[in-house]
Amino acid sequence: MNGFLKYITICMLVSSTHAFAEDLSSATDPLPPGTFTSHQHSDEWLIKNALSAGPDWITDKATVTLMEMSGDGHMTERVLRQGSNGWTCMPDVPGRPQHDPMCGDETMMKWLKAVMAGEKPNIDRVGVSYMLLGEARQGQNVPGAKDPSKVKEWFYIGPHIMIVLPDSDMAALQGINQDLSQDGAYVTSINNSPSLLWVIPVGKKGERIKSYPPGQNRLSKRESGHLPIKEARK
Repeated sequence: MNGFLKYITICMLVSSTHAFAEDLSSATDPLPPGTFTSHQHSDEWLIKNALSAGPDWITDKATVTLMEMSGDGHMTERVLRQGSNGWTCMPDVPGRPQHDPMCGDETMMKWLKAVMAGEKPNIDRVGVSYMLLGEARQGQNVPGAKDPSKVKEWFYIGPHIMIVLPDSDMAALQGINQDLSQDGAYVTSINNSPSLLWVIPVGKKGERIKSYPPGQNRLSKRESGHLPIKEARK
């Protein structure tokens, strides 16, 4: 093998080794300042990131999918891991200053796919989803910035669950707060859909909520990205 080919082979091996050895802890650790979420990761990384959105009793058997907007404005979906319990978990939305994976039940996924396509959801039952790493948003119905580093203000939402109501019960959400700068529950929509989503925080911004493994007495624990874990008394 001549010197040039040997050099190329070594570079390929180094690159392959680097990709294989991707730091999976970065899939859930807080993002370093000035960096943003991306789908440019291995499937293993994306799966770990997606499953961090919900409690273990959901994520253990959930399907993991990668949903992306194609150049012609259509949503594409790729299954990263097939599940069996009817729940679907998805990794971060690209271009956000903090991780924001989501796990949704069948009704929530039906709602999400419909509103992203600009269609009426036709929901006839309650749907629920988890975002236990929280999220960062630009505002209500604000299109995603092409350059997230240029966004002047982000609204950071703590760990939360989201609920969608049947179409016939949507009036029940009238009058609920829509201001992202206030603490507490609020209603929002996606893609300017008239179908609303009820967002209920279960932790403060910057906090992490994670299920205990089966067999332990406490149901949950909270952990901050930079502070020691503080466990509540029984």
